[in-house]
Amino acid sequence: MKLSILLVLLLSGFVSAAEPLIYGDDSYFPVMYKDKNGQSAGVLYKLLQHHSKLTGSKLALEHTSWRRAYEFALQGHGGVIGLSKTSARLSQFDYSDAIFDDNINIVVKKGKEFPYARIEDLKGKSVGVHLGASYGEVFDKAVAAKLFSIDTSSIPAVRFKKLLYGRVDCVLVGSGKIGFDSIVDADPGLKSNKAQFVILKQPVVRDTMYLGFAKSMSMGKYLQSFNQSIADAKLKKVIPETNN
Repeated sequence: MKLSILLVLLLSGFVSAAEPLIYGDDSYFPVMYKDKNGQSAGVLYKLLQHHSKLTGSKLALEHTSWRRAYEFALQGHGGVIGLSKTSARLSQFDYSDAIFDDNINIVVKKGKEFPYARIEDLKGKSVGVHLGASYGEVFDKAVAAKLFSIDTSSIPAVRFKKLLYGRVDCVLVGSGKIGFDSIVDADPGLKSNKAQFVILKQPVVRDTMYLGFAKSMSMGKYLQSFNQSIADAKLKKVIPETNN
């Protein structure tokens, strides 16, 4: 009996080590989010499902705000999917292979368009961004240098309403027109004013997304397995390499 209990405990520990908790954003359309029925959805969710199917493991996914997902992962409570790479983060996280590239575009109110070719073109503007998100080192350094101001929110529709009512000059949206349509069409007030928004052609950044674990978790072997799932998912067109 004692031997049986010991074996159960050992196997339980093995399963826990092989099936880490993954944190994901709950409102990053169409990358990772909960749909209107409260179910997980999005490109990154499809990848996690694919990995679970290939490995025969049970998916352990917890949706939360991006800021909390990042902080929980940084503290070593689990992994975080949708993580961007920065110099600072490379010293804190172990990364998977690249999952896919996501265009981050600028949306402005109609009649308030401006030419955008480089980060300096945002000088003096108020930019609506996702709370806790990084938009690449060039953008982050410009924020630190106070080239422009940022207005943060964890709810995409809130950022767009601020734009609609002139409280910010522009907002950033992931996944280009697909992301824009997902956000605006889901809110009746925004949808009725959809013609008031314009997406600038030039992306601010092409944001490459990864799965990351705090280095303290020593998840190298798991990431090797996950990298095989990424490659297989791309080969079988389960996920796109680029989301334009």
